[in-house]
Amino acid sequence: MKKTFFLGLSGLLLASAAPAQHWSLTWKKMQAVSPGLEQIGSLSAASSRELANPRWSVGCECLDREYADFSAYKPYVGELGVGAVRIQSGWARCEQKKGKYEFGWLDEAVDGLREQGIRPWMCLAYGNPVYGAQKSLGSRIFTDEETLRAWERYVTAVARRYKGRVSEWEVWNEPNLRGADQSAAYAELLIRTAEAVRKVDPEAVIIGFGLSRMPLGFTGRVLDIVRERGKLDLIDYVSFHPYYENPDDATPGIEALAELVASYDPRIRLFSGESGCPAVLEWAHALRYHEWSEYSQAKWVARRLANDFALGIRSSIFAIADNQYPNMLQSFGLLRTNLLKQVVYKRPSYHAMQYMVNLLHCGVKPAGRLAFTANTAREIALVGLSDADGKPIGAMYWYSDRIPGDELAWDRVEMSVEGLSLEDPVLVDAVTGRVYDLPLPHGSRDGGRMKLTGCPVWDAPMLLIERSAVPFRGEAVERKAAGTRQDMLY
Repeated sequence: MKKTFFLGLSGLLLASAAPAQHWSLTWKKMQAVSPGLEQIGSLSAASSRELANPRWSVGCECLDREYADFSAYKPYVGELGVGAVRIQSGWARCEQKKGKYEFGWLDEAVDGLREQGIRPWMCLAYGNPVYGAQKSLGSRIFTDEETLRAWERYVTAVARRYKGRVSEWEVWNEPNLRGADQSAAYAELLIRTAEAVRKVDPEAVIIGFGLSRMPLGFTGRVLDIVRERGKLDLIDYVSFHPYYENPDDATPGIEALAELVASYDPRIRLFSGESGCPAVLEWAHALRYHEWSEYSQAKWVARRLANDFALGIRSSIFAIADNQYPNMLQSFGLLRTNLLKQVVYKRPSYHAMQYMVNLLHCGVKPAGRLAFTANTAREIALVGLSDADGKPIGAMYWYSDRIPGDELAWDRVEMSVEGLSLEDPVLVDAVTGRVYDLPLPHGSRDGGRMKLTGCPVWDAPMLLIERSAVPFRGEAVERKAAGTRQDMLY
């Protein structure tokens, strides 16, 4: 009897230690709404290894401070389909005793990503308390020679260890976040870090700045120093973090930053290196004090990716999973986790990013902001899509004038799009991954113009795209009852 009780208790303890896998109520609800067209299938989702597209990244940050558990969410990264992942090197975690480096935890992340066909890119950031340097977000950049030399030794050790496994290196995270101007300190750190990496790997790609938003003054002051030193050739990318409640509001600032950087060296590209959205109302960190939900988060993520695609820049979403900060469990994750850092379920934002990555694969290119007219007072963003040879294959559009909301409904809008003439289009909801038929025969194609009547529009990306360009699987979808199907003219 005692033995039976012991075994039963052991089983109970083992069961309680395993992560509970739950289904997502918000995702189920999003799947229950429809723009009123006949669904003919759903998007198929390829893995990171299959897509091999470095345009898209997701953040696996904060492992350096142990705010998340890589092993808990590892299988979900490759399934997401991204081609690259941002990780932070963690000087303080790697060198807890002077001169002795422990890279086991970092090996686990680097090798675990590479085995899924993902290219990790590494952010070299934050100080080390054993040298009297702060290790948290917004930390002051160290300027004393002893710490700088210790940093260079560490950077050299990391670059040597991961040469051949990591080819892109970002220097610091949000150096402009602290109140005092650190432009001179950051310029020195950027130069010395990039030179240390390039000494180990002359072909290494250097990603500079990691800016909080797009500050032109700070960026210009740093680039002035780098240019005066004759070191602009060290920089391949300028990365920035466009945290805006309405992701579309970031576009003017991004364009201004691009113009500034090009004035120093047109070879240097931009990288939207970190940006995300909470799933609940937060009281700390970016985008706080707004009533976010899992619905608005999914729309926000899709719109951030859509904007970066339209601008022709690489993009990384923060973060793959919730991070357990010392003072809070942050809700930016595409995966919801619990206080044990275990995955509970995929949020709708996970699916939204997965579908966007699969739709905007290497064979799909931005074709500029197409001219159009629409009978709505709301602002619509619309970008053309082309194949690898430059042939038009569709357009992506969304309401761009407001912060993404919780409403799960579409407006019906008449649109006329210039420079678009499709042969066999379908309509794709990029957030839920559903593919809809466009009933024939309706509408007209007037030369290079396409007229659409009753076009479903909401505050997340929709794609009007050639059927042959959509990676979807057909499904036996029950036809709508008579009178519920609304025609869409094209």
